[in-house]
Amino acid sequence: MKRCAFVLLTAILFAFSSACCPALAQTPYTGQAVGNLVVDGKPIALHCAYVVEVNNVEEKGLLMAGPQKYYVIVLSDIALPRSSVSDRNAPLSERHSLVEAFAPMSQSAAGKMHGILLKLEPGKKVPFQAQLFYPGVDVGFTVVGTQYPDRVEGSKHEGNLLSGKAILTPAQNTGLEKGPKKYQYSATFSAPILAESAVTQQLEGREALDSPPVQVIREYLVAGKKGDVETLRRLTAASHQTYLSNKEFLKSLRSGDQDKLVEQVKRVVVRGDKATVVVVNEKPNYSQTMMQLVREQGTWHLYWP
Repeated sequence: MKRCAFVLLTAILFAFSSACCPALAQTPYTGQAVGNLVVDGKPIALHCAYVVEVNNVEEKGLLMAGPQKYYVIVLSDIALPRSSVSDRNAPLSERHSLVEAFAPMSQSAAGKMHGILLKLEPGKKVPFQAQLFYPGVDVGFTVVGTQYPDRVEGSKHEGNLLSGKAILTPAQNTGLEKGPKKYQYSATFSAPILAESAVTQQLEGREALDSPPVQVIREYLVAGKKGDVETLRRLTAASHQTYLSNKEFLKSLRSGDQDKLVEQVKRVVVRGDKATVVVVNEKPNYSQTMMQLVREQGTWHLYWP
């Protein structure tokens, strides 16, 4: 009789958690959040939690490098697809290039959520970046550093789970002309830790310059200068083919001064079928750019623009 009662209680608890975040019943990458995000006095229940562990070898030693190891924590009122929370760019992991980074948020699952993004180094309480998401936003309200008192209390990494309590109180002003004026939140969370694909190759110096991903970029830039659209299509990722129909973009490739870009390649990091080419320009003003490529049908293709 006691065993039956225990089984029944377990079933009830699982049904309750699945009702809070339906994805829990089907997706092993989704965790649970319990608490509220309060936007302009309106409480919004946070149900789903996602955690990505980042080993940031791409930026190691760079002037504008982020922390080498950190967690990306996303707390949301709705379930998000795996493609949105697969890497350090969660909940916008499906975006791979500059033009996608500035695309309307409505084009992604994150554009439909109320939620919080926190980037946190292991063992610390203060995130080095926090971001508010809400439906209709074009660019989420972002705080970098310790300007606002976002906190993650009692964080624990046990097995493959990260848990803790995310807090921002009292309500903080966003300073936005459009959108929410104030927000705060308090929510506990526990979620499986997702890892980015393992590094399978890391190249620097001449090896990086001679690597297949950089050769694709080199050929792409030459084709752009010539207006060779057929070659550009052959070198472009399937998801970015439509941009080659934009006459202004093609014009920019012909007139752009990209001759030195390839020689500024600092590092190439390959993670399975994805490659990041790190480009560093030190003069006259320092800048660093991450160019992304994907291996499709055995060959490298560029996510560009």
